[in-house]
Amino acid sequence: MQNVNGTFSGLEENPVRLTDYLRILRRGKWIIILSFVAVVGSTAYFSFTTTPTYEAQCMVIVDSQSRVERTLFDVGPFSQQVTMINNQVQILKSRLLAEKVISSLLESGLQDSLSLFRVENPEDLHVGYRRYFARHLQEALSIEPVRDTDVIKIKVKAPSPQEAAFLANKVAEVYQNLDREFSRGEISQVVTFLRDQLQKKEESLRAAEEALRKFQQDEGIVALSQETQEMVKQLVEFESLYQEAVTDRKTYEKRLEYLKSQLGELRRTLETDLADISHPLILELRQKIAESEAKLVNFKAQGIPESYPDFKKENERLASLKRTLTEETKKVLLARYPVHDPLKPYQEILEKIITAETEVEALQAKEDALKKIVDQHLLKLDTLPEKSLKLARLERAKKLNENLYMMMKEKYEESRITRAGQIGKIRIVDPAVPPEFPISPKKKLNLILATLVGLGLGIGVVFFLEYLDNSVRTVEDVERLQLPLLGSIPDIEPEKQNGLWRAIPKKKGSEDEVGRLATRLVTHLKPKSPYSEAYRSLRTQIQYSRSEKPVQTILVSSPGPGEGKSTSVTNLAITMAQMGSKTILVDSDLRRPVLHSLFDLKRDVGLSNYLVGRAEIEEVIRPTSVDNLYLISCGILPPNPSELLGSKRMQELIQQLKSEYDYVLFDSPPLIAVTDAVVMAPWVDGVVLVLRSGKTDRDAAVRAFELLRNVKANVLGTLLNDVLPSYMYGSYYYYYYYYYYSSEDGKTKKRKKKHHHHTQLYTS
Repeated sequence: MQNVNGTFSGLEENPVRLTDYLRILRRGKWIIILSFVAVVGSTAYFSFTTTPTYEAQCMVIVDSQSRVERTLFDVGPFSQQVTMINNQVQILKSRLLAEKVISSLLESGLQDSLSLFRVENPEDLHVGYRRYFARHLQEALSIEPVRDTDVIKIKVKAPSPQEAAFLANKVAEVYQNLDREFSRGEISQVVTFLRDQLQKKEESLRAAEEALRKFQQDEGIVALSQETQEMVKQLVEFESLYQEAVTDRKTYEKRLEYLKSQLGELRRTLETDLADISHPLILELRQKIAESEAKLVNFKAQGIPESYPDFKKENERLASLKRTLTEETKKVLLARYPVHDPLKPYQEILEKIITAETEVEALQAKEDALKKIVDQHLLKLDTLPEKSLKLARLERAKKLNENLYMMMKEKYEESRITRAGQIGKIRIVDPAVPPEFPISPKKKLNLILATLVGLGLGIGVVFFLEYLDNSVRTVEDVERLQLPLLGSIPDIEPEKQNGLWRAIPKKKGSEDEVGRLATRLVTHLKPKSPYSEAYRSLRTQIQYSRSEKPVQTILVSSPGPGEGKSTSVTNLAITMAQMGSKTILVDSDLRRPVLHSLFDLKRDVGLSNYLVGRAEIEEVIRPTSVDNLYLISCGILPPNPSELLGSKRMQELIQQLKSEYDYVLFDSPPLIAVTDAVVMAPWVDGVVLVLRSGKTDRDAAVRAFELLRNVKANVLGTLLNDVLPSYMYGSYYYYYYYYYYSSEDGKTKKRKKKHHHHTQLYTS
């Protein structure tokens, strides 16, 4: 309370105990209950009235290594696994796929049985029928790739389990068909080209055979010489290789055309960039590929077999150069675009285009080298005699067309088989089945979370309000303020006053007046109540507060109005009178007096009359219904109460009453509101400061105490009024006295009853 210099030190921080938290929770139990009921109730209503949502899951696997495609074109995938899977995820989320699913459903005639086709707002259909429902499908669709695998989960939400499973399977089916169409479309371009070439070669072969037959009949020449036949054979062999290279090059060009068509608006940009690539390393690689192809052609021209070590080594070198060129071209091309470039979703197609471009360049080099060999053999053929030359040319044309026709037919049949076997890289590994339980609302989880949130919210609000509350509530709060504590008065419910209301004569009006009277004079009307016992404890504390000199004159005040000082001083006076001491109660609150009404007396002649000299001391002292207790009412309300209470006549009155009575108690106005109590405080033996639990502000209590200290008043201590039993030093204190004193025959009632807060009517 005081430091070494004798000044008031204010708030003292004591450690917070578990009981303090429990007390706060007990006080805010109705807020917690209300929060719990509101949150759990609203959550339960939402959970049990919301239409359930089911989610079905279908699993597909992306086969990144297409075995048939490698057989025909010798092109492997160059994209990494993560990029490839991400590309497929974007395709699954695309508007194109959603619209294809909607089209398939509309063609099947199932739209009337699916909630997906319900139109909530007809005005939204302005975007288009298919696009509107495709948007709904995209919202219900979720795609989830399985980490470190080629598996993708397709999930669809719907109001019924059957519809969710049906839509998930339909999306997977349309996705698989779309991939198959893309894969077959690439081969179909080649099949169409080879079919056209096969028809032309067939016609050329017939024409060559007919020309040879006619020439032999007309000229009578049946066969060529052995040397000429060998020359024609070599020429046909290299010319067949040349035509095969031309066909392969055109095949890759057709494939390139199809792949580029899949890029849409980006095609022109890509073609320009591919044409503009002039990186030194790439140019060098192209030159080396051309040289390698020419070298292999020369090996064949020299009759060296493919099993020859140099031939095999050069073949391996050519394959390595192609791979290097492909990788370097990809690096240079992708470096021209930012991280989030428009080509990123088409990276798989882009890699195929780069690979095909590399093959076209290699085949062009091979074609040029073979053309040179063919031209050399043609020059040799031109040295033959006229008739032999003509027959050799006809024989060459026939054999060449035979070889080309057989080569075309072989590639054509191979392409047809490839197209028939091209099932795409998407396989459905786990079709969706109707789920047993909805994913939302999750009733059990919602109720558990609502319980936690409701309790947490209520507890949070309670502690927040406690943080904002600066009032004095418990005796511990008083101790933290370092204010001396004389005692605490519990809050007693009317039903716990054991017939007190019925014991009071109702001779003056309404039950409210009776209730107020019962509350204030409980020490007189029900002396065995715990309320009365608390005041007797207060009386004892005051009696022994000064051992060197007994306390006779006591001033009772409070920091503000409505804190129970009049009630407290009245009951304290009654307890002192009950022990046989001659006691007088002085109503020195000349602004809002109430003591006369408590004892059903008039205030026409009282303290103010005496102080102004219009009445003698004997005229203002009145006996009360309580033995040994007398009262001086306030009298007529004066215009200058502070001056009267601070007058010399008031000091003389205090001394005179002190000499005639054992105890003199003064009810004074609030300390902070007016100066009346501060003026009188130094003249009495002690001052009792009344604080009301839950109302008196801590700063106001400290300020009131400082005001009394400043005038060197003897502050006996504070009285904490209207305290809930749980705020006192152990709730057992209240229950012990209540149940002990509640029975008329002195027997303790052994029953438990929960305490509910009841706010009493206090006056200032």
